[in-house]
Parts: sequence; structure tokens; C-alpha cells
Amino acid sequence: MKIGDHVYFAPGIRFADLDLEGTTLPTQYAARIEGYYLSPAERAAQQGDAFAAGLLAVAAIDAMARLYYGPTRSARSTGQDFRSFVHQRLKSFAEPRHAAILYEKYRNGLVHEARIKDGCQFEIGRTETLDISGIAPVIDPIRLIIEIRTALKAIIHELGKSQQFRNELADHIRQEFSYELG
Repeated sequence: MKIGDHVYFAPGIRFADLDLEGTTLPTQYAARIEGYYLSPAERAAQQGDAFAAGLLAVAAIDAMARLYYGPTRSARSTGQDFRSFVHQRLKSFAEPRHAAILYEKYRNGLVHEARIKDGCQFEIGRTETLDISGIAPVIDPIRLIIEIRTALKAIIHELGKSQQFRNELADHIRQEFSYELG
């Protein structure tokens, strides 16, 4: 995001101020995911905008999966990265078929067609994150945001403990954001 003459990695964190060699990168990464995706998604949900909240939540997953798996793969596979991430990191999508629903019906529908596919919906106020009891799956975006935040906290903890993981993330950020980093 650009404000004036500065381009920001996260709200309040310019690309020029990224700590790609140090220990604050995990906190800066968390600020990006929280500031650009999860907090706006939560605000949308609080206003009753389930679709907008769900869209931002799915975008957060996409961003996290891309940076989580990107450094360890020579060739990127968006679908594999996304499904693996939600299968391993989001409890409601631990079953491969549930991860596939989120990827194929929600993520791909939103990214490629600006809609959710095959009657799937976002609805606020459900008793679980993913409800597959009806004719089409329904996801509660508020509950999804909670699961994403739990995954983000775990990743930040891992980044804090592993210099190798921080280095891989820093290298991937350098590659993904080479233009912004100058």
C-alpha cells in the first residue's frame, strides 16, 4: 500500500523498514496479515458484511499459504499450498475434502469468478466454522477468522524459534516483493 512517498509492507511498516535480517520480521509479518486482512475482515463481519469478511479471510489464507510454503518449493503450486495450509493449520478443514471445498468452491470462485461456487455461502452466526449438513456448505467468516488467527499465532511462534524459517521467509519476501523493496 502506498501512502505519500512510502510503500508499506503492513500498516505502519514501510518496506524500507522491514527487518529481513533480524528477529522482528515475524512481528512485521503478523502485522501485515492482521492489518491488511484479518482486522478489516473482522470489521466487515461486525457490520454484517459476511461476504466481504469471508473474501478477506480467504485472501488472508492465500497470502499466508503463499509465504508459508513458497520458500521450500522450487515450483509453486497455489492449489497444493492452499489445501495443505488449511488441512494442516485450520481445524475445521483438517479433512482433505473440507480443505478442497474451501479451495475449490470458495477461494477459486472468489479469485477467478468474483463469487462463491455451487450454492456455497458465508453466513455470520453459525455454530461451527464449516457446516456441511445442508445442500451446500456454509462458512461462518467470524469463526474462520478465529481459526486463521490461531494459525497465524502458531506460525509467528515457529518463526520466533527458527532462524532458518525466518531466513526462508525473508528470502521469499525479497523475491515476492522485489519491486517494492527496490
